[in-house]
Amino acid sequence: MKIEHLSVSRVGVWELCQQQYKYKYHEKIPSLEEDPIYFTYGSIVHKIAERYIESKGEILISEIANDVLNGKIPLDDGKKNIKLPQEYKSKIVDHIRAIKKISDQLGFDGHTEWEFNFDLDPPHKKIVMGYIDRLVQKGDKFWILDYKTTKKGPWRKGIKEITNDLQLKTYARVVQKEFNAKAENIKAALYYLEGPELVGATFSEQSLDRVEEELLKCYNEIANTNPNKVLGNVGQHCSRCNYRKICPFYSLT
Repeated sequence: MKIEHLSVSRVGVWELCQQQYKYKYHEKIPSLEEDPIYFTYGSIVHKIAERYIESKGEILISEIANDVLNGKIPLDDGKKNIKLPQEYKSKIVDHIRAIKKISDQLGFDGHTEWEFNFDLDPPHKKIVMGYIDRLVQKGDKFWILDYKTTKKGPWRKGIKEITNDLQLKTYARVVQKEFNAKAENIKAALYYLEGPELVGATFSEQSLDRVEEELLKCYNEIANTNPNKVLGNVGQHCSRCNYRKICPFYSLT
């Protein structure tokens, strides 16, 4: 199977359904359906947060939100003039208020959309890459923040699940390596904007060591898989898959 690089989201696709990974990242088939609005909405919220922090709070967050929605500030994929359904128009007011609250508390130092890229198996270029929504450093202490627009319910991760969250562990490992930081000096959290609710975690040196092993194992598994022998995993998640119209496993159901 082709693999140019690994990311936490790609690991998620692979673990959920290998057939979907094949369509999306191996064959690179363009999405057969328009992306669900919640994907676009997440990009909108992240762009608003990024610009608000970059302005160091000197520009009203409501003004930034209007500029994003009106197309004056395009999203990273170039989308402009987004028409939000009423449900999301109601949500966004509370969500940007939550962004402002946490940003004002943390201050405006540090990085937004901090890009990382490192080799899991030097010098073989088995790359893992991604972006950290917010990274704040104060002395030898680090705070990692990941914004989530997930509504309240079973899709949210709580305090029991968060210590095993691959995304936050990967981010913490990256910070540990990049800044030569001690594990106990790194705090990571999911920030659910609806509520709002902050779910945080710290990780041990041992757990951060293991996360690279976990990522490398996944990388090698993908690389060594015959694309003609993958199986589709059929379930409720198929309703969110943009390839279900051509999937032979889904058609059987």
